[in-house]
Amino acid sequence: MKGEIKIRKQIYLEPEQNEQIKLLSARQNKTEAQIIRDAINHYLTENNKELADPILELIGMVKDGIDNGSTAHDQDIYLNNEDTHEVR
Repeated sequence: MKGEIKIRKQIYLEPEQNEQIKLLSARQNKTEAQIIRDAINHYLTENNKELADPILELIGMVKDGIDNGSTAHDQDIYLNNEDTHEVR
């Protein structure tokens, strides 16, 4: 990630978190910002499954030719040929 453009974020840390980051920074000879970025990368890697939206995988899977799905959805969902539309 070196050389890439970085986005500035302002966060608030608990005093204990701040002290631990300072200690890690000194022990690992890294900047505090790098320690925080490493922690965020680790968290995002561990939780990557939650970032994927399974609904997005369904887009485009069905080509049924229905062009009035928003008004005739009851017939399509319940396989019912009765007219269930409200009359306005």
